[in-house]
Amino acid sequence: MPLYEFSHTVPLSPQQQDSLAEAITMIHTTFFTTPSLFVNVRFLSADVYRGYVGGKRRQSNILTARVRTSPARKREMFDELCLKVAEAWKNIVPEDPDLRVFVLGGITAGFEHGFVIPEAGKDKEWLKDNLSAFKKKADEGVVEFQDLVEEVEARGLLN
Repeated sequence: MPLYEFSHTVPLSPQQQDSLAEAITMIHTTFFTTPSLFVNVRFLSADVYRGYVGGKRRQSNILTARVRTSPARKREMFDELCLKVAEAWKNIVPEDPDLRVFVLGGITAGFEHGFVIPEAGKDKEWLKDNLSAFKKKADEGVVEFQDLVEEVEARGLLN
């Protein structure tokens, strides 16, 4: 549901990318009821674009997060999300700890893994409405959906 895109100037090892993706997923799912299967993270080397700050060419490490918003999701939650993400970056990429984080709201609609995503704040109803379809895919051996069903139960997302 959310899309986190890192544009990075520092080369990131596969292990750093894995660790950042895991950290972002954990942070997002801690703040919101989004199941981890629907947290998307991408890495784009800054070599492929020209960046400017203050009208001057400058490359920087940037995380742009596109998220769903609702009245229940207050600004303070997103501020804390920014701080947690920046802290994770600093711990995982100590050789270049400077990260700019921009959280953009307004994912109006989306389609992932064969399902139209819910509005922010309606995850619980959406999970209930789609649980039988998730379980069917899990029973068919789709590992991602086996993990999803296990996570929904372990996190009590339907309670």
